[in-house]
Amino acid sequence: MNCPKCGTEIEEGSLYCTVCGEDIHIVPDFESEVEQSMQDTMEQIAEELQDTRKADAEEKPQKPKKSYLGWLAGIFFLIILVLAGVIVGAWYHMEHSVEYQLSRAVQCAREQKYEQAVDYYLRALELGSMDQEVGFALADCYYAMDNVGGYENQLLELIDGGLLNQNQLERAYAGLIQSYRARNDYQTIDSLLNNCDNDVIRSSYQNLQAKAPEFGFEEGYYQEIIPLKLSSNTAGIIYYTMDGSEPDESSTVYTAPIFLDNGEHTIKAVFVNQYGLVSDVVTKTYQIELQIPIAPDVETASGEYSRPTMIWINCEDGDAIYYTTDGTVPTDKSTRYTGAIPMPLGDSVYSFAIVEEDGIVGEVTQCSYSLQLHTDITVDMATIAVYNEMLRIGRILTPEGYAGENGVYQYRFQYPLTIEEEDYYIFAELHVDENGGSIRTGSFYAVQAYNCICYKLLIDESNIYSIAEIP
Repeated sequence: MNCPKCGTEIEEGSLYCTVCGEDIHIVPDFESEVEQSMQDTMEQIAEELQDTRKADAEEKPQKPKKSYLGWLAGIFFLIILVLAGVIVGAWYHMEHSVEYQLSRAVQCAREQKYEQAVDYYLRALELGSMDQEVGFALADCYYAMDNVGGYENQLLELIDGGLLNQNQLERAYAGLIQSYRARNDYQTIDSLLNNCDNDVIRSSYQNLQAKAPEFGFEEGYYQEIIPLKLSSNTAGIIYYTMDGSEPDESSTVYTAPIFLDNGEHTIKAVFVNQYGLVSDVVTKTYQIELQIPIAPDVETASGEYSRPTMIWINCEDGDAIYYTTDGTVPTDKSTRYTGAIPMPLGDSVYSFAIVEEDGIVGEVTQCSYSLQLHTDITVDMATIAVYNEMLRIGRILTPEGYAGENGVYQYRFQYPLTIEEEDYYIFAELHVDENGGSIRTGSFYAVQAYNCICYKLLIDESNIYSIAEIP
């Protein structure tokens, strides 16, 4: 079909020309049809009347005037019946024509007669129109009338009908969500999207949803510490509990991984997005049974000692052994065992444990020692001997360690040590700055535990100790 105005070919089913906008009368102009029908009927009756008159004039004598008038009345009544039938037929056809209803709906919508347009669109749908665009046009009329309920219900009907293509489906959801957002009804949006099985649409509006938090580990049994991470699909806050209670906005806010160690843990979490929408609560239970490393094998047994002794541990390569001397359980923040430890003078308590990379602390070995040298030379006497020797060689200028422009030196006792079968008190040299801060200089001195003679302590690359006289 071509446009009667511009001649452009019209797509079948179109109600107007897309080039010039001319209305396309798919439905016949019934008023013209009725008029033409009446004219044809009148001409036919006139011809029959003329033929009848000629026949009567030839064959029969003229009837009385009264009979002629009755015949004319019959003809007129017949015309009325025919005309009424045509009109009724035309009306019936229009009332049951989808094309006519749509044509009138489009015309009324253009004239902003939206209520009438709605009636025509509804009638077209009632007559069985399967064109989904009719439903969208009807929704647009409701929107133009500020009939929010009608607009939203019509779009919902289109979605629920299941006949929309992907583009139409996206249009319907976009219109609904825009309408809900206009009145801040995010709860309805969340419900709408939760019931949507179209991944493209759900992905497009995921920031408007409050999906339940995701857990980084599936619930179940583990033999290691779990750094449990919780995540959400968009901006918002995750709240969680570990005592079995239901989480809400007064619960703990998730900000960092939750470390789960030995025992059973039940985590409940809920997500609240930026619009205040609250997700479903997710509950997961974890059973953690850690494989605890065995206690270190300390070769130097607890007890009393009278000569300098080294504390040795039998360990395998790769074992990370840490120790403390204050009775606390070692962690990876404690002092790491790297080799034999000189036993300190007096009473001491050492706690040793293997600490794995994930922070698991093994069983603890605790040892108590008491070291007392059988000598009359005390630590204080040995300290004085070091300072005197440093004064003698000019390392310091006063007994307090003052060294002129070089600042102040201090000599601090470390531990007793046996070198070449002789027992010594070991001292480390420290440099003290004007603020009182001190650092080791790397120099060590050894005072013989039985004659109080001071020597220079030497340590080679293999960590072997030796002594040398101070010139």
